[in-house]
Amino acid sequence: MPKPVVSIIVPVYNVAPYLLRCMESLIHQTYTSTELIFVNDGSTDNSLAVLQSLQQQYPAIKILSQDNAGPGPARNNGLDHANGDYVLFVDGDDWIDPETVARCINEAQTHAADIVCFGFRKVYQQGDSLMEADPWIYEPESFTNSDYIISFFSEAMHRKDKLNTAAWGKLYSRSLMEEHSIRFRQSTFEDSPFVLEAVYASRHIRFLADTFYAYFVREKQVSQHSITSQQVNAAKISSFYRADLLMKAFLLSKNIFEKYRRYYYAYHNTRILQYGGYMEIYAAGNGQHQDAWPIFFAQLKEHRHDLTMDRKGLYRAYRKRIVALNIGAKLSTISPRLAHRFFGWYEKTMAPK
Repeated sequence: MPKPVVSIIVPVYNVAPYLLRCMESLIHQTYTSTELIFVNDGSTDNSLAVLQSLQQQYPAIKILSQDNAGPGPARNNGLDHANGDYVLFVDGDDWIDPETVARCINEAQTHAADIVCFGFRKVYQQGDSLMEADPWIYEPESFTNSDYIISFFSEAMHRKDKLNTAAWGKLYSRSLMEEHSIRFRQSTFEDSPFVLEAVYASRHIRFLADTFYAYFVREKQVSQHSITSQQVNAAKISSFYRADLLMKAFLLSKNIFEKYRRYYYAYHNTRILQYGGYMEIYAAGNGQHQDAWPIFFAQLKEHRHDLTMDRKGLYRAYRKRIVALNIGAKLSTISPRLAHRFFGWYEKTMAPK
């Protein structure tokens, strides 16, 4: 059997209802020199049974199984078993358009690119129908003279040359990963440190204007990972902070932290709002999650020294809140409850709408 050119790695955890759609989008690629690697990450639903049933129809697919460890280790497992010259990641409840691999391979081989990035659109379930919204569209000409590290940290900025920092939406040279020992460093919030390492190591990155990737937003996706679940919340926030500290440590190890300091902190400050709990408790929840805010403040106090006022270029919703976040962090050293009340007041009276 000829060696595949592209390995497509799919981490699978409790996505049984969506696997057929994902699988069919990969099977029906117009470019056929691919291997499909599905990594069952200890699913507790019938995902493995669905995969085994699909394997009877498509014997060429590989199924790997492991104890539940998170998407990072699952993707690493897939990488360790990959044979292709290039690698593409797709999540088990998402899918890609039929020409995705063909277009990416052509771009990579024509321009000797280490990474090829392409856009995505969010897809929502509305009854029996799917609604597409919020497309991320690259403008390739905007990256002509870009610093890719600045593009990476500009995900929430008003820039045309900003990079989506998810692991999916990209075709990677596998030799790039092997030569530089690039792997996912933790189980969750694993994407950004991985992509930062890959971007840093790349000599050339190409961008496609097409939104080939369908990012499926499940109806219960938010509630399943809700910050109101204390156990999930503590792990979630802690993992987020670890991811950002990994990126800071990486920049320091390459002696480039000072060069990108302002961009790193603007990115980090935004992620505290997004993933550190603030937006879920205050902007979305009106401060009503009494079981969650003490955990948010425990983490905020612990990491407050890595919080700055850097916010230049950020979208207004984040830029304005970073000022309040700094005030609240200082108040939390006096009284977390006082800071909690301050954030609630700020969202009701002064926060950008």
